[in-house]
Amino acid sequence: MSPNIFDYLGIAYIEIIYLMGLKDLRDKMKYRSSTPLTKELWEFIFQELKSKSLLADDPETAKRISLARGDWVLQDSDWNISEDSTLHRTLKSCIEDVEYDQSILLWHIATEFCFNKDEGNNKKDEGYDKKDESNTDVCKFRKFRKFSKTLSEYMLYLLVMQPTLTSFVAGIGQIRFRDTCAEAKKFFSRSELGSGKSGGNEQLVACERILGVNTEVQPVAVKGDRSKSVLFDACILAKQLMELKENKWELMSKVWVELLSYTASHCRANDHAQLLGKGGELVTFVWLLMAHFGIGEQFQINEGHARAKLIVGK
Repeated sequence: MSPNIFDYLGIAYIEIIYLMGLKDLRDKMKYRSSTPLTKELWEFIFQELKSKSLLADDPETAKRISLARGDWVLQDSDWNISEDSTLHRTLKSCIEDVEYDQSILLWHIATEFCFNKDEGNNKKDEGYDKKDESNTDVCKFRKFRKFSKTLSEYMLYLLVMQPTLTSFVAGIGQIRFRDTCAEAKKFFSRSELGSGKSGGNEQLVACERILGVNTEVQPVAVKGDRSKSVLFDACILAKQLMELKENKWELMSKVWVELLSYTASHCRANDHAQLLGKGGELVTFVWLLMAHFGIGEQFQINEGHARAKLIVGK
């Protein structure tokens, strides 16, 4: 996200905002963006949903697709990930064994770690300079990385800034987000990060500091189960994703589309209708696209009928 006025007003201003109880208003002004999605990303989302709709030849399969939160992506043999590997177990655990809101936070933080780590490596690696702009593999790598970053930020925005929209599936997302931020703040307070003394790119330095933490012991064994923070669980996920090298970005972007479509199909129909009256959200347009393809729990396609029927009473 590019700097705006809030980034230059200083700590004193932020403390006043907190005291006046205007934090939520300030956050909505700061983190909302009207920048349109790129045509490439729209096409990517469209193709992902279209390819899944071709597999949904019966109601049961269509329902399984709408319930997928990344597990459908893992079934793809193109990744060459052994089911017995630590990588596969970690990815599967961060998709199937966690709640929806926890999954969003895990994958968002892991995306940030991978993105900043790659940014730092690219500046040092001559293999990613401007002369490689015409290299197909490099362009593909950058494209999926950008898709992952955009969708990751949008999904966190929905979870944190649109809680009423995602309340049907979000669980304790707000608490988990707060605890994760608190743990990150506590971790950084023990260093000079945020003080301007660390030098260089502070985001990159922060990521490297966290990734440098020994995570062989499960985080819950260290912090207990009172804190709902997922900071170091996301660190474990990021380290495993990095084993996929450049291929991680294609996998991550596909996981994000599944998380987006899961959100779209599980938000209440009335909420989607209200959003359309205000111009709509990306998640609502994905919901309509799923209706077009006849996938999701809120859509039915009768035999011999080419049109999807929307069940609005949910």
